[in-house]
Amino acid sequence: MATPVDYGNLEFTRPAKQIKAVNLPAVPQRIFDGMKQYEDAARGFSTSGFERTTKDANGKEVPGGIIVAHRPADAQVTQLYRMPTDPSSTELNRLTYFDIGSGRTISAFRGILEDNWRGVRRRGGAIMVMDLNGNEHFQLWRYWEDSLADQVLPKVQGELDNAPGLGRIERLTHDDYRYGSIVISQANNFMAFASNKENNKDTLVYVTRLIDSNTGAKADASPFTLPSRLVAPSTGEGTTMYNPRSFSLDDKYLLITRQYGSSYNALYVVDISGEQASPPKLIEFPGATEKPEDTAFGDVAFSHNVNLPHLIYCTTNGYADFTSVVAYDLDTASVTHITTSGAAIQAIRPILWEIEDLKVTSDNIVFTVNVEGWTSLFFMPLSGSYKNTVIEVKVTWERGWLTFQTNDLNDKPYELTLHLTSYHSRGRITYLDLLPLLNDVKKDENGNAYVVASGLPYAQAAPPTVAHEVPPTLIRYKSFDNLEVPAIYYHPVGQSVTPVIIHIHGGPESQATANYRTPTHSYLLNELKIAVIYPNVRGSSGYGKKYMAADDVLKREDSVKDIGALLEHITSNMQNELDSSRIAVAGGSYGGYMSLATLTHYSSKLVCGIENFGIVHWPSFLENTADVRRAARRREYGDETIPEIREFLDRISPINNTSKITVPLLITHGENDTRVTVHEAVSMYKTVSKNVHTELVICEMEGHGYKQKSVIEFTNAADILFLERYLLAQSNL
Repeated sequence: MATPVDYGNLEFTRPAKQIKAVNLPAVPQRIFDGMKQYEDAARGFSTSGFERTTKDANGKEVPGGIIVAHRPADAQVTQLYRMPTDPSSTELNRLTYFDIGSGRTISAFRGILEDNWRGVRRRGGAIMVMDLNGNEHFQLWRYWEDSLADQVLPKVQGELDNAPGLGRIERLTHDDYRYGSIVISQANNFMAFASNKENNKDTLVYVTRLIDSNTGAKADASPFTLPSRLVAPSTGEGTTMYNPRSFSLDDKYLLITRQYGSSYNALYVVDISGEQASPPKLIEFPGATEKPEDTAFGDVAFSHNVNLPHLIYCTTNGYADFTSVVAYDLDTASVTHITTSGAAIQAIRPILWEIEDLKVTSDNIVFTVNVEGWTSLFFMPLSGSYKNTVIEVKVTWERGWLTFQTNDLNDKPYELTLHLTSYHSRGRITYLDLLPLLNDVKKDENGNAYVVASGLPYAQAAPPTVAHEVPPTLIRYKSFDNLEVPAIYYHPVGQSVTPVIIHIHGGPESQATANYRTPTHSYLLNELKIAVIYPNVRGSSGYGKKYMAADDVLKREDSVKDIGALLEHITSNMQNELDSSRIAVAGGSYGGYMSLATLTHYSSKLVCGIENFGIVHWPSFLENTADVRRAARRREYGDETIPEIREFLDRISPINNTSKITVPLLITHGENDTRVTVHEAVSMYKTVSKNVHTELVICEMEGHGYKQKSVIEFTNAADILFLERYLLAQSNL
């Protein structure tokens, strides 16, 4: 647990709600005004999926809708909505109104059929996972509507004030531990979740009943604490991090994964059918070609076919450098390869790219493929004429990043919502029915099946667009060791040689994709005529596990050298497009570290830098980060308790190299951040400001990333002003 930050003699101004700043000039109103259209376009829509159809207290069927998340123009934080599944409808009904004065995050909203925890049936609604102030100490909450309950409960002690919304929200856990990874069984009998409530360090798995719960709680105003039984206890070795993944259709088994790091986890099965759960049993996949410590499982789910209740579908890189879809039969311990690409492996349809998202329904599996930052949609029917045929769905749109939800819980396994994000849209939702597409399956030149589809848009779930949006271009360049590094590049329309900002993603196991960017992205391109490059340096995901591991521990600065190579590439190969005398660098989280490291190594080639909630001193970051995260982060970055590793981490830490930074710097950080604590920003400011012009913005009631309207809009405007003064001003020198 980090100690309270010592701000010392820093003199703060308060230029906006939840903002305190040091050495920051007044941001002119013209920037806020100019940013408005871009801020509005960035308030996109996302969905947690279809609600389950249920019945009211009179037995009348109540069709489930689609749950949508969106921040309305007048709200400080994101709120939840419901819209009908029919895309011809334009209804959008707001469910939540509560504002608890912080950058709280609703990380999950899992629909359920009903519960009887308080001795009365509350049908429909959801289990919600939410923190209170951005610190990611997520708690469990029950969302329900009185019209679907057998009895109207009195106002519960601690219930959120959600007026004028129809829904009510009561807290189910009442401590400062972390809860999450909600899994609901198909029959709605059980709910599993993960929590560190045993000792604040180990993340373990618990199961509770939703119906026939016999909790003894009453339908009164007293607070309710969710009972549960531990089914995956600590191993007693190091830090245990389990997460529940899927119940078998017969509720006999629960799949869980044990996380060791971003690139290594293991899959286990627990028999929960008895009074005492069995110890987690490791599932070993036959014929795996990769070492266990080099293997990770992504999406994991039991079959929804009543005849194959113990068949498991999952994504794993246990057979190749890239993640693929495989099926594993728990009863026979046999594997079927669906997309695995390998000379000695017979797969239904080999695909040599990362599988991003896999969902299992009663009659198909649906998944997406990440091809260098753009996603493609696939499905495989499990019955009918195209049984076990992997079919690509070529959706008609501008292409970018696509995610989806299925309506399998309402017996409509081919019905999807698509969440589309691209250079054109921050996030819009469309409807797609896969079933009619099976009437027109085509073959490409390689004999692979595909269909062409046009989604039906939900007009009420589409943000406004901005004129003159710039589509992304994929570029590649060679690094110091001849490794090819990909990057997503945007150049202002109609411009020749322009300034450029290099924006480095966090993670580091993340990826710059064709996804829509922050509001400042389009403002930079359209209003300031600044080009933007998003490099995927070594360590990024999306290019196989060898590429992702190429920056681990002692190879940390190799990724910084990738940015040095990009600077050389701009100078040598992009001189007709980019002005190499006007380059800035920016990034958040791990990208914040990368920005600072780039400044310490290459200040002579840069004019300024922006660092958001980044790591400045590796040992203190590892010591102060949340207990539940520390072991996994040490696997990636190195264990600071080992003397030789600590010496290395100290040596490469930006705070120990501030004398090498010779250009202006802007730092922003969330005060309640438990991943990278605010100590990092404060210590960096106090040190580097002795040498160069430095500005500091502390965001109150915010965690790792910003959620509040006032904070988002102010930090974006501060970024713009900073770049105007130190990147664009160079053209006038």
